[in-house]
Amino acid sequence: MEKVKLGIVGAGYIAQKHLEVIDAIDELEAVAIYSRTFAKAESLARNHKIDVCANSLESMIQEVDVDALMILVPPDQMFSVVSEAIPYRLPLFIEKPAGMTPKENLELTQLSERYGTLSMVGFNRRYYSIFHKGLDIIKEAGPLLGVSIEGHERMWRIREGGNFSEEIIKDWIFANSTHTIDLLPFFGGIPTRISSLTHGFHEARGDQFAAIMEFEEGGIGQYQANWYSPGGWRVVLYGDGVTVEFKPLEQGRWTDKNFIVHEIEPDNIDNVFKPGFYAQMKNFARLVVHGKLEWPALDLQGSYQTMLLAEKMSLKVAKKA
Repeated sequence: MEKVKLGIVGAGYIAQKHLEVIDAIDELEAVAIYSRTFAKAESLARNHKIDVCANSLESMIQEVDVDALMILVPPDQMFSVVSEAIPYRLPLFIEKPAGMTPKENLELTQLSERYGTLSMVGFNRRYYSIFHKGLDIIKEAGPLLGVSIEGHERMWRIREGGNFSEEIIKDWIFANSTHTIDLLPFFGGIPTRISSLTHGFHEARGDQFAAIMEFEEGGIGQYQANWYSPGGWRVVLYGDGVTVEFKPLEQGRWTDKNFIVHEIEPDNIDNVFKPGFYAQMKNFARLVVHGKLEWPALDLQGSYQTMLLAEKMSLKVAKKA
């Protein structure tokens, strides 16, 4: 089988983590890279034996025969770069978020449908091996009865760190919190009813969130996030005589009817690489080769649905006078 030849757009931390995985997968090969910061692209090209370091997305596609593109730029650049990439009709891997708002995500969805461009959005936690093992434990006992997720953020550190623009911070619920919000439909299925309360003590879109919902298959889900209170991310799955917990998300355990706690060990690949990245990239390779999206992947349309779920929990930003 010939390797899937990838063009990489972006040269930051997340691109480095993806390239570590690409180097380890036989059916994938990074053959070109482009970044607005040329020096970073050159450094990654040397470290990962990428032949072409391009000056633009257009020149990269013209100079190199690529089978697919990976868009790995910061959130506030994502909309413009993906908009430019879609008309080339190459399959796209798009690091989350696909656009900074539901509106941008919808526009990208519609554009991809117009050009028939295949897409996959990088919600890597959908690929955690311990998550899939936890779901199997629940399903062996019966139906999933409930999902409880805590998505607390450390907004005081995010603001003090100075690593993110005000535009990204303003839309943080879409730019970052969709990582945990997306786990609601991942574990529970499609939400059919939702009721939420949101307060904004510091942030215009809110920073205190509480939501409850019912899933299509009958389970109940709840989501809580307090962005200015010390906490962390946590998932609890409730089954018939079994409870599964992930806290932090990279560690799992389950409790049986006798209150005996059992550890859930991740696959070794999730210890070697950033968790979920290896299985995610194997899935993207199959999308490129076979032209079909496989669960648990999300395309732009699926990502838009997660964005809408986040929007239902958030406050509308007041318009400037």
